[in-house]
Amino acid sequence: MEKIIWLWMAEGLLTPEKGKRIEDAGEACLKALISRSFFQQSSRRESAMVMHDLVHDLAMFISGEFCFSCGDSNDLSNLGTKACHLSYIKDSDDLMKLGAVSQSREKKLMSLRTLLALPLSKVHVSGKPVLELHELFRKVGGCSRVLSLSQSSITELPDSFGNMKYLRYLDISYTKIKEFPDSICTLYHLQTLLLSGCTQLTQLPTKLVALVNLGHLDIRGTSLEKMPLQMCKMKRLERLSDFVLGENDGGRIKELAEFPLLGGSLCISGLEHIVDVKDVSEANLKDKKFLSELILKWGSGGDSRSQQESVLEALQPHTNLKQLRIEGYEGTIFPDWVGHVSFFNIVEVVLQDCRNVCMLPPLGQLSSLRGLWIEGLDGVVSIGNEFCGSSSPTTNHPFTCLEYLYICYMESWEKWSFSSDGLGQEGGIFPSLTEIDINMCKKLLVGLPDCHLPSLKSIDIHNCDEVVGVFVCQSRQEMDTKAFPSLQSMSVWICPRLESLLGRQSFPSNLKHLRIIGCKKLWENRVNWGLERMSSLMALYLSGIEEEVDSFPEEGLLLPTTLTELSIEFFEKLKGLNGRAFQHLTSLQNLQIKFCGELECLPQEGLPLSLSCLRIERCPMLKQRCQRGTGEDWPKIQHIPKILINNKEI
Repeated sequence: MEKIIWLWMAEGLLTPEKGKRIEDAGEACLKALISRSFFQQSSRRESAMVMHDLVHDLAMFISGEFCFSCGDSNDLSNLGTKACHLSYIKDSDDLMKLGAVSQSREKKLMSLRTLLALPLSKVHVSGKPVLELHELFRKVGGCSRVLSLSQSSITELPDSFGNMKYLRYLDISYTKIKEFPDSICTLYHLQTLLLSGCTQLTQLPTKLVALVNLGHLDIRGTSLEKMPLQMCKMKRLERLSDFVLGENDGGRIKELAEFPLLGGSLCISGLEHIVDVKDVSEANLKDKKFLSELILKWGSGGDSRSQQESVLEALQPHTNLKQLRIEGYEGTIFPDWVGHVSFFNIVEVVLQDCRNVCMLPPLGQLSSLRGLWIEGLDGVVSIGNEFCGSSSPTTNHPFTCLEYLYICYMESWEKWSFSSDGLGQEGGIFPSLTEIDINMCKKLLVGLPDCHLPSLKSIDIHNCDEVVGVFVCQSRQEMDTKAFPSLQSMSVWICPRLESLLGRQSFPSNLKHLRIIGCKKLWENRVNWGLERMSSLMALYLSGIEEEVDSFPEEGLLLPTTLTELSIEFFEKLKGLNGRAFQHLTSLQNLQIKFCGELECLPQEGLPLSLSCLRIERCPMLKQRCQRGTGEDWPKIQHIPKILINNKEI
């Protein structure tokens, strides 16, 4: 949505009120249009907007001959001389056609103010050659305000680029451009420069500071090694995606003090190069109230642990911050501001590769926190009350809004160690948690904490070598009706010591989706699963079974009649399928059988009449027997509407 506002700015459509930023005027205008349904929130992406077809048609009618959009029904040969705004589809050959127009119909380009690649978001682009840019820039340069060459195949810009004197918006993101001509530094009206995803770009022009009107600079995903000198002279910068501190340049962090209106997302990398903590204090991040996201990155080497602790202490941001990411920090503790109750606006926290930290910060005090990612904190052995903060689970409930928790690559983490006071009570710790994902925690013994999780819907535990159980409860009834009343989905992957989920008890009866992959001991205990009692189970995925299985499902492993999806994969020694058991599955609609090399044939009784889709992959014996019309098993499956063998429909 920011791009829409920046485009309005480039076209001169916004006038800010006295004492307010021009972006504020743009946001107010956008909200007004949304409230009138001119724009609508996209159902696919939270950050995208769409227009209703009727509103779009009305806008196109009103814009008339001044706007031209290339498309299947609108060829560039129809471009009129009054066209001011031209858009093209970035993954088509429209840009090449425009090159031809620039050579044959020069007058049609003289009044162009906008040349825009659509859609504004990143999409797949074919590697087609780009047009002769030199001629295009020479002819459209006089009037152009907006130019987008995003995701084109350009590798450089010609010197004639400097002819575009009135250019205010330039997007060359996700291209293979390696450097800029010096002439770009003469575009004194430029307000927005978007370079994200230009992975081969290693440096910006040394005279970039001459762009005194530049307000938005996006360099995410580039390979910049340092920032241009005297960045502090660019007083109008309000969006700076990255500030890269190079070797011997750590002191330049104080230049950030010159951007009091800096907002949006800011990533500061190369923090290991800081020598004097006073330089960090002078950057004055604490007063940058418009920053919504702060990313702090340390590389390898550099200063001592105690130095990094002091640096992180001085990097305290304004309490308006919404997202925080700390990566590569080598201190042993986090400063008090990380997790402080005053940061009530934070909704997302990422702590990554902070390998010397031995205790998690009190993130439970962040009253608006919804998403939490913890990765590579190798010094942490247990997670307990310190994680909640000063408030206990019975007062000011910790993690009130937390919905998603992801913990991975924790080499030393062994256990949850919350005190028992109040944790089992309704409204205790994690009252809103809906998803938990635990991955590559090699020493963890039990997957979930011993507490009441009333909102938990999904559990995913994989590659945890020492996990022996998922739940810690006293009885099956307690697990189903009290601890996890909302649980719907569970996945356990490659947990070799996992024997059961709850002592000798079976799975929670309210599960709808169950996935078990490569859990040898759990499979050996399958007679205790009690799947037949899971009256809500709709999808079952079993994979990675190495032992010999004569027939699936076996007599002691009854499947519930509610199943609509069943997947059997990597049963290396599966010999056959239990026809009587399959006939019992009267609701089954989708069946997948993959990588079962010794499976000889389908059951004599055939497959359920309810099946609508059958997928068979890498089962050589079945492939021949299931050929349409000629295979021995074809009569057993000919009633199924859709059959795929090795991803080909037969």
